[in-house]
Amino acid sequence: MTITNRFLLYAFITIQLLVICVWMNLYRRNNITHQLSKRDNNTMTVTKKAKGRHRKCPLIPLNLVGSLKIDKTRQTWEACERKYSMVKDGRYKPDDCTARQKVAILIPFRDRERHLTIFLNHIHAFLMKQQLEYAIYVVEQAKGLEFNRGFLFNVGFKEALKDSDYDCFVLHDVDLLPENDHNIYTCPVDQPKHLAVASEKWQYRLPYTSYFGGVSALTREQYEAINGFSNSFFGWGGEDDDFYNRVMWSKMSIYRTINDVGRYSSLEHKPAVANPQRHEIVSKGKERMWKDGLNTLKYETLQKTNKKLYIHVSVKISK
Repeated sequence: MTITNRFLLYAFITIQLLVICVWMNLYRRNNITHQLSKRDNNTMTVTKKAKGRHRKCPLIPLNLVGSLKIDKTRQTWEACERKYSMVKDGRYKPDDCTARQKVAILIPFRDRERHLTIFLNHIHAFLMKQQLEYAIYVVEQAKGLEFNRGFLFNVGFKEALKDSDYDCFVLHDVDLLPENDHNIYTCPVDQPKHLAVASEKWQYRLPYTSYFGGVSALTREQYEAINGFSNSFFGWGGEDDDFYNRVMWSKMSIYRTINDVGRYSSLEHKPAVANPQRHEIVSKGKERMWKDGLNTLKYETLQKTNKKLYIHVSVKISK
């Protein structure tokens, strides 16, 4: 190889090395810039979320649509849990604003496993759209005595307050699915609210003027002011009428959602056996009001478990 050729080869190699060094330097600088930009974006996202949590959620959420499609198909537990991965231990709160009320949904329960999966699949989406901070309590009565719906609501009220200082308690039958997301699950501070004013099982009409069943909402103060439900109604019927009377005797009025908004689809089930003593118990309600209710509640907690989509409270009650 001549001296000239050797010189040209060395020059070529030197130029290649310089190009590689320049390229590596530019790559390192671009990579650092990208990492800093990514870090800044993440910081901005976290900061926006933190700022959002300090902002009150709107009184009427902006993404409500009104009438909803009702799906009565039973879902598997695995599918429901995957769908609502953002729910933890039966609780949820919005991450972009602070909810105006903390709400406990109370569900009296026994032998309705199929209804429960359908209900949870529907209600979680419904409540999230309303930007509520909420928890769902499923209060299950052990086998033995006739079902006592009012007693279980009292248990749910007590157990929920052991966990958090809830502002609002929604008393909800598991076989009712709200059809309109403008039916907001919050509590007026001045009066109890009746939500299920037009149920499919009653042909979308109020069955009678003093009806206060299905789904209703009360603040803690309102529930305590009437001593909760009577604990004496074993079997179907009477506890809602007695509950309504307690509200009236406490000089409160009931706010009812308008029919078009307070519509509920019903899940079919075998009719329960009516309580033959219900009318007699209702007739003596006023004299029993402060001798039978929250202040006389006694029960045995068999289990309290935080499941993925709800808090399960299993209790044994006695007459």
